[in-house]
Amino acid sequence: MSEMNIHPTAIIAPDAKIDPSTVIGPYTVIGPHVTIGKNNHIGPFCIIENTVMGGGNELIGHATIGVKPQDLSYDDSMQSMVHLGNGNKIRECVTIHRSTKEDVPTTVGNNCLLMANSHVAHDCQLGSNIIVANCTGIAGHVHIADRVVCSGLVAMHQFVRIGRMAMLSGGTMIRQDVPPFCIVDGNRAQLIGLNVIGLRRNGLSHDEITQISRAFKTLFRSKMLLKEAIAKVEAEHPIPLVQEMLDFCKESKRGITAAAQAKHHAAE
Repeated sequence: MSEMNIHPTAIIAPDAKIDPSTVIGPYTVIGPHVTIGKNNHIGPFCIIENTVMGGGNELIGHATIGVKPQDLSYDDSMQSMVHLGNGNKIRECVTIHRSTKEDVPTTVGNNCLLMANSHVAHDCQLGSNIIVANCTGIAGHVHIADRVVCSGLVAMHQFVRIGRMAMLSGGTMIRQDVPPFCIVDGNRAQLIGLNVIGLRRNGLSHDEITQISRAFKTLFRSKMLLKEAIAKVEAEHPIPLVQEMLDFCKESKRGITAAAQAKHHAAE
């Protein structure tokens, strides 16, 4: 560990393992049980404990990573962790809390952007290439798949799942699972259509989007029960992307976010 890259006011725990290429700014505290990889830039006034961090991450300042969870049942003697991948951008005052279990860390994947004042609670599992905008609160045990875009001031209930490439509109209150490729909006959240712009940006073809749209209408716009709608779509030999939606719905424990009324159909 090179002292040239560590500001003299920073405090580093004796057992911390920090690659010499990582830069640590003034008044940052690196606590126990921390491993930090190559080429990270950690700004001023950050607190990092119980964290394994990959390489190329940027923490702007005042971020708090790996402190104990806001769970009254948490046992302070546990060495639970946060795992932060590579290439993430962590903005001002972001908080990511360690898990409540030693064997399953709170996880953030690669190339995510967590904007100012956003919160990732204990036991969350975030994939890669996710955007979380300002002041969003992600409660404990939430799972967010790759390439989700989460607008500002969103609130997520514990244990919800957000499917891949979903779009969460600003101020949305999410109580139930959000299927892949969909847009949700409102208090409380409702499905308002497909994230067509996001699907195009992620390279899906016109035919793929058309087939997903047809499945969406059968699953969420028809008068069939969801179980019946899933069976109907599966009988049509869906492409893998549509099957991803079906599997997500079948695996839901909290239930699927309901579709909005007809006036929102244009969002598709």
